[in-house]
Amino acid sequence: MISQLIQNPLIFHSLIALASLVIVAKSADLIVYGITNYARKLGVSDYLIGFLVVSIGTAIPELVAAVTGASIGQGAITFGTVFGSNLFKIPLLGLILLIIKKIKIKQKIGMNAPIVTLFVTVLPLLLIIDGTLSRIDGAILLIAFLIYIARLWHGEGELGKMEKNIEIKRIWKDALIFTLALTALLLSARFLVFSSINISEILNISPYIIGLIIIGIGASAPELTIQIRSMLKHHQDIAFGNVLGSLVANSAFVLGIASIIKPIYIQPQILLITSIFMVTGIIYMLIIMGKEEVNWKHGLILISFYILFLLAEWIF
Repeated sequence: MISQLIQNPLIFHSLIALASLVIVAKSADLIVYGITNYARKLGVSDYLIGFLVVSIGTAIPELVAAVTGASIGQGAITFGTVFGSNLFKIPLLGLILLIIKKIKIKQKIGMNAPIVTLFVTVLPLLLIIDGTLSRIDGAILLIAFLIYIARLWHGEGELGKMEKNIEIKRIWKDALIFTLALTALLLSARFLVFSSINISEILNISPYIIGLIIIGIGASAPELTIQIRSMLKHHQDIAFGNVLGSLVANSAFVLGIASIIKPIYIQPQILLITSIFMVTGIIYMLIIMGKEEVNWKHGLILISFYILFLLAEWIF
């Protein structure tokens, strides 16, 4: 019975994709755990941990999937993964608000102006209008990402509190966890991309949709546990920093590196519906993050918005 199921191509590739998603989620979680411990030992603040450490750490699955997709000429998988992950931040934040009910936002969360965050996040949409995300476009994205980080770091003003001498014996365990988890993540993310492409061919579904929903959501799984932990421990700076950081890291860092390695080609019209919902959703998130307090009602709106997006993709 089991052998017959495995011999079925759809079931076989679905099992591979599912197993890969589980390994991706767990390994990314361990990577973030290792780096966060090290960052705290260095004296890095909660907001920078949320934005730089957690966001870039949780962007590694998207990075591996995007680079893999670009390297085999599947630009649809690359953009689907990145935009799917970005869009999933909307209901992810909504779910957190439903769980926590009410959160008071510290004003320092908005150190980079909302308009700057929005611009960096949607910059790939402007660069892909000609159907190609070239190496030059990738360099522009990385430069934008570095400028954004520099502005954030300067506004943080925490550099003087960082420790300069950290004993090796204090960090070797974190480094070991990071190395092993990164190896597992690199392998599982590649298997996830290849199995997803096979599933899309068997079901005659666009690779873009597979990347948008399956890989994009799956790659975001570690962030759910990280944000819930952060909120329950009253570290909302980490959670909100992670939301903004993930958007910027995916759009500028991930797509920048992927397109530098190999230019990405895609028909711009495929991105139309996703682009409209992504830009609208990000604007709403930035608006509510500018408030002194957010609650479960905002969360319900965010989740409803994502459901509407899924319906729009299904219908059109």
